[in-house]
Amino acid sequence: MASTELTKAERETKAQIKIAHYILKETLGVGTFGKVKVGLHEMTGYKVAVKILNRQKIKTLDVVGKIRREIQNLSLFRHPHIIKLYQVISTPSDIFMIMEYVSGGELFDYIVKHGRLKTPEARRFFQQIISGRYSWYTVVSKVIE
Repeated sequence: MASTELTKAERETKAQIKIAHYILKETLGVGTFGKVKVGLHEMTGYKVAVKILNRQKIKTLDVVGKIRREIQNLSLFRHPHIIKLYQVISTPSDIFMIMEYVSGGELFDYIVKHGRLKTPEARRFFQQIISGRYSWYTVVSKVIE
């Protein structure tokens, strides 16, 4: 007797959401304004992170200006230690930020998983953070002037 229930994988396949040329896959994280999903370019298979911001939540929490600045600032940067913003897609209900996908998760989660870092590894992370932060500061201070 054949089962009429769909497996989780079958349900996800049937309910694929596509934004522009990207097929949305699993959720990487959930935040105050929305969530981040993996996106795959339908022709190349290139993996990206898609930050989905709900317009209603943004308005309710009065952070429209903050989101606008985040998009403007990220669009200015090309630095190896700052996540790249490739494209912004706007719909009546959501804003989709197509961004560089970085595997491995967040630094905090890495530290929790691996425990105290050895000095060379901690130094490498610190140098990357300072490099990205300095670049960010340099560009933003020029924009403000």
